[in-house]
Parts: sequence; structure tokens; C-alpha cells
Amino acid sequence: MIKRRKTVIVEFDRVRSPGARHPGKALHPRPVALIPLLIAAFVSILLRIFLPADTLENLYSRGLFPWVRAGWDATLGQLPFPLFYAFWAVVVALTILEFMRFRRVRLRDPERGKRYALSGMGYRLSCILTVLVLAFLWLWGFNYGRVAVEDRIGFATYEPDVDQLRTRVYRTAAELADLRGQVTTDTTALRRDLFPADLESSIRPLLASALLRHGYPAPGRPRGWELLPRGILLRLSTAGVYWPWAAQGNIDAGLHPLQKPAVMAHELAHAYGFGDEGSCSFWAYLTARESQDPLLRYALELAYWRHLAGLLRYADPENYLKWRSAELDPGIRNDLQAIYDNGEKYQDIAPALRDATYTAYLKAQGIHEGLLNYGRVVQLVEGYRKWKPTPEL
Repeated sequence: MIKRRKTVIVEFDRVRSPGARHPGKALHPRPVALIPLLIAAFVSILLRIFLPADTLENLYSRGLFPWVRAGWDATLGQLPFPLFYAFWAVVVALTILEFMRFRRVRLRDPERGKRYALSGMGYRLSCILTVLVLAFLWLWGFNYGRVAVEDRIGFATYEPDVDQLRTRVYRTAAELADLRGQVTTDTTALRRDLFPADLESSIRPLLASALLRHGYPAPGRPRGWELLPRGILLRLSTAGVYWPWAAQGNIDAGLHPLQKPAVMAHELAHAYGFGDEGSCSFWAYLTARESQDPLLRYALELAYWRHLAGLLRYADPENYLKWRSAELDPGIRNDLQAIYDNGEKYQDIAPALRDATYTAYLKAQGIHEGLLNYGRVVQLVEGYRKWKPTPEL
């Protein structure tokens, strides 16, 4: 007779050591939305890279974006404070919550808590960054790929030689002196109280008129805010910023009043759907041509004249400085000095880092010249003037 041996069955799962890992339980929480978000972001980036400029111009910049612009301005744009602040308030709040979550998980399980918390944080951060990429592209970023303004309007850019540049600087300075004389005969720097209290409401309709005059839509009512504290942007070598996740333009409240109109027009041009910096400064120049207010027109055209004068000073410094001290209107000289003195109040913080970061950002958007794109305004304006040499211009 064969006796069967009894098998002793031990249930190892009944009692679990504190550090044991449950089969099938993930080491970290996996956000369900991460994979579809990554796919959506990947497809969106491919669309931005490979869609032709004409397609982006017609389907996005003149198709979807005006609806996005109008819808945003009718809802979140009605809030009585800059959404730039709200964006960073959310960033700070999320950072604090993540720190508290990390600390709580570590205390609950000292052995595995750190790894578990870091894994979860990494996935949540991936979700947030992916959402930011999607929001950037669909709220505004596709505008970087639209047709260049000179191609759409139908003129060629033009770079004046030194003699032409000198003529333009001298002639424009005389026009500026005439405009300034319509404001005041006093040659001291223009006072702050001469400028409109609500600059945004003065500039926006002028810019919209310039856009419509040249066949561009001007949807919604984009906001342009003056950010406090003064110097918040100037100390980063920036006079203004369009924040796409807030869909609003912002300028530094510390700017001299003579600088604010052009910077406001530049940032609102971003808000109306233009990505590259030269184009936005070009629209700021055309905004001046819509104004009947000599003070606003003087301030807007002074900003462009400073681009021209800077080029001439670089090309012919000795003769430029002689002319400036002997021939330039004393009122304009005093205004320029007031602008320089005001700028000295806000020393740059890490300007090299800012320049490197923003250059990398612009190049990532297809603007290969980086920060040099700001100087494209001269080529645009001078090309436009040659194309449309009307008495108005």
C-alpha cells in the first residue's frame, strides 16, 4: 500500500512584511490622461512644423484664432486684474501642494515613500507641461507659422544704406520736432500728466484700425496691462511681454511714459495674432499713422526713430553724435535723456541668461535670427514706405 504524503499549504499573502510590494500595484500613480495628452502634443507640434504658412494663415490665424481671441476676451478677459498674476499664483499654489504631498507620502512610508512620491510628482509634472505646450500652440503659438506680413500685404523688405539712413534719421527728427511742438513749446522733458490715463483704451482701437486697413482681422478686445511692481520686467531686460497662457499683453509700469505707447501697441499686436518681434514693432509704427493725437503719434514714432538712430550711430558714430548735439531739437534731446535716466533705475538681472533663453525660444518658433528679429522693423517699415510712398507716410 502506498501512503500519500500530506501537503502543507502555507498562505504567504496572509501576513505581509512592512516593505513587501503588492503584486500589480504600481510604484506610482499613473495619470490616465498622460498618454493621450502626449499624443495630442506630438501631433500638434508636427502640425506646427509641417503645415505650410498659407494653411496656417487661413485655417488658424484667420480661422480658429479669431474665435479663440473673441471667446477668451468675452470671458476670462473680463476679469479686472492681469491674468499674468493668476498664472503665477497657480504655479506657486501647485508647487506648495506638491511639496506638502511629497512630505506626507515620505512620512507615511519612510522606506519607499521618497521614490513613490518622486514618481508621482514626475507624472503630474509631465501632464502639466504637456497641457502648457498644447495651450501655447492652440491659444496662440500657431501664429508663429503664419505668412509674413510683407508677403501678405505685398511689399519687399528694404535695408537702407548709410546715406539713406542718415537722410531718414534727419528728416524724421524734423517731423518729430513738429509733432512735439503741437504738444508744447516747452523744451523740458514731457511730463507724465500729459499722457492719457487709460493708455490701453487709446492704443487698442488705433492698432485695430491699422490691422483692418491692411486686410487683417482684429477680433475681440485683448487686454494690455501695466504690471507692478515697477521694474518687474525691466530688470529682466524686457519692457513688455505677451503671456500666451493668459492671452494678454503686459508692459512694465516702470517704463517712461514716452515708451509706453509703442510697447503697448507692440504687445497688443502679439495679442492680435503676430508672433515675430519685428512684425509687432511694424504694427506699432502703423498705429501711429492712425492717430490724430500729436502726443501719441510723437511717442509712437519716437520709438521707431530710435531704431533708425541706433543704426546710424553704429554705422557713423562721430558724425551722428555731432549732429545730435548741434541739430537735434532740444526737446527731443531732453525726452531721450529722461528715458535713459528712467532706465537707470532698473538695472538688469542676469541679462546674458535672459538673452540666451529668449534667443533659444525664438529660434524654436522658427525665428532663426533670434533677438536680432527685433531689428527687422527697420527693413519692414522702410520697405513699406518704398511700396506705399503716399503723403500719409
